Amino acid sequence: MGARQERVRAEKLRIERGGPEKGHARQTDANKLFVRDRLKLFFDNGQINTEYGSFARNWDSELAADGVVTGSANIEGRTIFFTASDYTVKAGSIGSYHAEKLVRAQEAAIRARRPILYLIDSSGARIDETGGHHVDKRGGGQLFYLHSIMSGSVPQIGVLYGTCFAGTAYTPVFCDVLIMMDDSSMAIASPRMVEMVIGQKVTPEELGGAKMHSEISGSCHLVASSETEAADLARKVLSYLPQSCDELPPSYPSVEPSTPPDEIDDIIPNDANRPYSIHRLISAIVDADSFLELKAGFAKELVVGFARMKGRVVGIVANNPAFKGGALFPDSSDKGAEFVWLCDAYQIPLVYLVDTPGFMVGTQVERASILKRGRKFIYATSSATVPRVCVIVRKSYGAGIYAMSGPAYDPDVTIALPSAEIAVMGPEAAINAVYFNKLAQISDLEERKVATEELREQYRQGYDIFKLAGEMVVDELIDPSSMRSVIASYLDLYSKKMISLPPRRHSTIL
Repeated sequence: MGARQERVRAEKLRIERGGPEKGHARQTDANKLFVRDRLKLFFDNGQINTEYGSFARNWDSELAADGVVTGSANIEGRTIFFTASDYTVKAGSIGSYHAEKLVRAQEAAIRARRPILYLIDSSGARIDETGGHHVDKRGGGQLFYLHSIMSGSVPQIGVLYGTCFAGTAYTPVFCDVLIMMDDSSMAIASPRMVEMVIGQKVTPEELGGAKMHSEISGSCHLVASSETEAADLARKVLSYLPQSCDELPPSYPSVEPSTPPDEIDDIIPNDANRPYSIHRLISAIVDADSFLELKAGFAKELVVGFARMKGRVVGIVANNPAFKGGALFPDSSDKGAEFVWLCDAYQIPLVYLVDTPGFMVGTQVERASILKRGRKFIYATSSATVPRVCVIVRKSYGAGIYAMSGPAYDPDVTIALPSAEIAVMGPEAAINAVYFNKLAQISDLEERKVATEELREQYRQGYDIFKLAGEMVVDELIDPSSMRSVIASYLDLYSKKMISLPPRRHSTIL
């Protein structure tokens, strides 16, 4: 009995040491942690609860656990599943048993209704082993199938280390939230393959580095400069998400905002075209230090992120007048749609802060599919069944208010600040569109200027927010300093909201 027990223990210790010395040296040279040390940064007391598949391919001393650690652990007392590449074993490449372990981890997360964390540090498929078997029922292809099937069912969080090309680059982009190390990269093909196929010479960073994906492609949600920061960010992201779509997000004690709500009226300029800090406005309505902005470097004209309001998790969707006037572009339409969809999947209420001149116009945005991509944002908002509060902060022109959950889009409440303006278009554009010929007939420039201003003032009176409140275009006009408490009250009021959409298999809009 003792000999058999010792054999298991000895073999387990060997496996836990990972790959050969050359693999560890490569990891050290890259200034990266060994996978089991990396995992300690994420879990409560640095402990793994259960590990399975550790003996995979145990007959090969250089392929410990076949290059991936899988199991369950606790983060802030909540149990999650995880998979973590071991780069010391053949550069974290995915062999057949490695793929089987990944698939089993996903199946376990689906069955147990718990989040899954992917720590990705892999050079891709083990070509010499898998060959065409990547399409097998239990091969790498099923990994991405299960990513799709479990999307919106249980949270999937990814952290990307190193360079990941081809197949392994799909797991990061399937995740609900992706954190990239600042020196990591991912692409559908490696620089060598790119050069061979199209003759383009490119570095990993140019092809798919963290800067590119966080600022241009929008595939990355957060960037970390150290492994400790990456673990802290992953833990923080999970603190806003439920265990599954069946549960509510965790709640926390209420904390006063870092910016006093009494300053809100001073934050918003009287001039509708003057920029201001939307982040400062957000800091005046959410709990202090609770706002976690996602994709901060991408499509900056729209700000999205998780926050807490009196302890309740909320999703913030806010136009940002400091960038492109807060107009909606194709990229920001995608950004807004994906975030709204994420929040709706995991029962996170939405707060929209509206200050936009509408969707951008012109040949450039039309060629970038502003209509098609803009409809995704409108569709996501229209279909979201979580509590939704729409706040008209300042200008709200054109179809921008559609995507931002305006009155016609069935928010639970539409409230307005005294700085709000709701119109088909701004006064300058409206006067030019309606009265161009009439004004052109006035030859005297000073007289034309006076007439133009009179027409603008008449137009402004039509969208005066006190008039619109009287017509019940908005549900309530509020004192800016009460904005936080009013929103929080409505979120509490609609916390048990139930709504049914018309019967259908699914929409035809992605």
